[in-house]
Amino acid sequence: METKYDLAIAYRIYPKVSKVPAVHADNKYELSRVCLESFYNAVKNVKAFVYIILDGCPPKYKELFEKTLIGIDYEFIDKDGVGNAQTFSLQMDLLLNQDKSEVIYFAEDDYYYLESAFTELVKAVKDTRVDFLTPYDHPDTYNTDFHNYKKEYLEIAGRKWGIMSSTTMTFMTTKKILRETKHIFDTYTIRNYDASLWLSLTKLNAFNIALIIKFMFTNKPFFKIYLKLVYFTLSQVLFGKKRVLVQAVPALATHMEDAFLSHNIDWYKEFEKHETK
Repeated sequence: METKYDLAIAYRIYPKVSKVPAVHADNKYELSRVCLESFYNAVKNVKAFVYIILDGCPPKYKELFEKTLIGIDYEFIDKDGVGNAQTFSLQMDLLLNQDKSEVIYFAEDDYYYLESAFTELVKAVKDTRVDFLTPYDHPDTYNTDFHNYKKEYLEIAGRKWGIMSSTTMTFMTTKKILRETKHIFDTYTIRNYDASLWLSLTKLNAFNIALIIKFMFTNKPFFKIYLKLVYFTLSQVLFGKKRVLVQAVPALATHMEDAFLSHNIDWYKEFEKHETK
């Protein structure tokens, strides 16, 4: 039976500021408003159902969603500040057990979207060459040794997508693929790194022994990615199916952390559109 929606989204939000955002660094509500308005401008162009996980949010956050998501079908899930790991686990459960759509999307509250984001994602997810997609063109993929593998690109529906080794926890996939890989994503809820779990799935640079030795002596945070890779997902790395993760090039969205905005787009010009008069 054909589903009613193009995709189902689980959007989780927490009322405290994380890292140093590019705008409203001291006001999570205003940061959330800017991000949510951009999300709405993108998601209204497809037929989506949104599960909204409010994790310890005061009532004004629910009101923000109600006045912003006009014409969008959604459902609220209230949690009492259970934190990152538990809300991600809840996202998985919601998206796997819903019958709205086979296409699913994990959304975090500190991302800014271009208006074409979901239109392009929904087109690209249909390509059988890819397993996971992210709208975020992560700057790390261009300027760190961790991503020093030869870059390959796919063209899907006229747009360029880069095959990458890792991303954040904002991404699109299908229920089928999430079921097959859930045991890997479950490790995130017991303190695995996002980079480590993605690396176990994509395997790009997973076996670069020279790089691992270099990190051992020069970059302890990146070396720890490999330690967690072995500790949590060694079986997947050695014997599991290799998956394809692609990111939009140029970006369709950006993480709002000031130091990690996606390349080649004037994001501050975009942010200005949401400044209150």
